[in-house]
Amino acid sequence: MFRFLRNFINKLQPVHVLHVAFDSGGKNKPTIVLLHGIAATSKTWNSLIKELDTDKYRIIALDLLGFGESPKPIICEYDVNDHVASVHKTIKKLKIKKPYKMVGHSMGAIILARYGRLYPREIKELYLLSLPLYPKDSELHTNISRTRTDFYLNAYEFLSQNKDFTINNSQILRKLLRIDDGIDVNESNWNSFSLSLKNTIIKQNTYDDIKNIKLPVHIIYGAFDEFLVQETVNKLKVFDNVKITKLQAINHMVGSRFAKEIAKQITKNHSS
Repeated sequence: MFRFLRNFINKLQPVHVLHVAFDSGGKNKPTIVLLHGIAATSKTWNSLIKELDTDKYRIIALDLLGFGESPKPIICEYDVNDHVASVHKTIKKLKIKKPYKMVGHSMGAIILARYGRLYPREIKELYLLSLPLYPKDSELHTNISRTRTDFYLNAYEFLSQNKDFTINNSQILRKLLRIDDGIDVNESNWNSFSLSLKNTIIKQNTYDDIKNIKLPVHIIYGAFDEFLVQETVNKLKVFDNVKITKLQAINHMVGSRFAKEIAKQITKNHSS
């Protein structure tokens, strides 16, 4: 009964328009939409935006639902469909020229996999960066990938249930890594972080989403990615529309070297 009431209440909630943190403008230009990951903001894309020609492309960076300056509704599941609905409503409001390219990092990549499945006619290409792919189907795992996946999922479950520990340690990590964006869990975004972690990352169905996408999908990851199970991601090679690129000496974050490689791939076709 409680679950029925919760689902009913969720359906009555408005779909929120997201904060547009960066828009280089030009409604007739080919457009690239950028979605950051969990516990991050649109600042994730600072290095990439510097590599892209804003005279040629309309570059748009959004703050995801519950993060940055976007709305943080209390009554929200923060599952993948909630995130997709807010992204789609924001894009419609911006009157973006179709088809557009979309780039997602980490949880943003999970969101884009569902977005591409639901709105394939609107998109030219998807770029999924540092994809945290954790499928439930045992047939998709080796012994190594199953062990690593279980480790990540158990760790995420612990983080989602231990607020003080997670907030305190996220701030320590930020100082140690000296990063401008990401791993920023605080009182303001705790609810959206914990629910997004549980309902979008842990309870994901991303492999099935990608399996059902027919448009071009580019998966790019670093060889030193701390949150990625390479054996599982590489199984996506069975799909003809999926291209996987592994970058040496790159980790999970979108640093300057990672950004340069992403920009090359996004813009290599001048007719795009």
